[in-house]
Amino acid sequence: MAKPRLVAAVLALSAAFAATGVHQGHEYTTTSSASAAPLAYVVGKTGLVQVVDTRNGAVLVRADTGGRATGVAVSPDGRRLYVVNGWTGAITVVDPSTGAILDRLFTQVQLSHAVMRPDGRRLYVSASGGVAVVNPETFQMVAVIKAGGQPQGLAVHPDNKILYVANSQDGTVGLVDTATAFQTATVQVGGLPQHLAISPDGKRLYVSSMRLGSSTPGTLSVIDTTTNQVAGTVDVGRGAGSIAVTPDGATVYLTLPKERSVLVVDAATMTVRERLRIDSPNVAIAPGDTRVFLATGATTTVLDSTNAVLTTFGMKVGELEARPRLFDAAMIAFPPGGQATPTGRRTSSSRSSTGSS
Repeated sequence: MAKPRLVAAVLALSAAFAATGVHQGHEYTTTSSASAAPLAYVVGKTGLVQVVDTRNGAVLVRADTGGRATGVAVSPDGRRLYVVNGWTGAITVVDPSTGAILDRLFTQVQLSHAVMRPDGRRLYVSASGGVAVVNPETFQMVAVIKAGGQPQGLAVHPDNKILYVANSQDGTVGLVDTATAFQTATVQVGGLPQHLAISPDGKRLYVSSMRLGSSTPGTLSVIDTTTNQVAGTVDVGRGAGSIAVTPDGATVYLTLPKERSVLVVDAATMTVRERLRIDSPNVAIAPGDTRVFLATGATTTVLDSTNAVLTTFGMKVGELEARPRLFDAAMIAFPPGGQATPTGRRTSSSRSSTGSS
């Protein structure tokens, strides 16, 4: 196995940066098997990784990225996993088929969330001074986006043209033109925006925001992406967790870790339909999959479309990884717009050429 390359880069507040790297080509294959079950990429708080076959819950591959994880993204074909080791300012590339650490990019600033553009041509990572734009093929930073105050959650429109950024200090969501890497507009949502999720059709963007004060409820807002106006807001309780939208766009799931619960929200009316007593920091739904995946400590909990628990899978309590640390699931990721299968392939081979930055 080749020794992983260490790539150094500087991410500055002024959006000036320097990066070095050596090109590494990748061979990708795709398939049109729509019936294949997706893999789940589960990342623990300490940077441990599990690649799980969602057909039977088997942990196929394990990896250790060596640092506390704050964000994760998957390439559209599922062949590369990008783990943000936010506290150390590193982005780590994992081969999900072997668990090998393929590359690292050191930014010298604290990092937060990550999102992969659906066409696979750009990886976006939020940081204290902006949003880093990474070319996955060369694994080099190609731009730094000057966003609002303290960028957090990220989402990309299905057409690849707009990156949405939760500007937590400004109480806004920024709209970034992916072709130019410039923020062109903002939408005021209030509070401290933390997480974003976009509906599969790209028409609605959901924003979770927390508010200062232990008794002040956080909010879930929805932005109409055709008008860039807030179309509805609902008080949801303390904190602001991660968000997932069902494939039909009808239901939104929001985790509230401070209240150890998960809210089920009706997208049409923006009303809370149900509160699930499940302690989870993260929720995810694979494209085209009706199941809901929740990070629940040493395991992943899977719900069906009625919110009943189908199963739990992952490590058993007390089982140790290669290093003496218990696995504590913090994030679950799936490829954008496609499903990586146990053969390492995905169900959709469409690729857009939109955007150059």
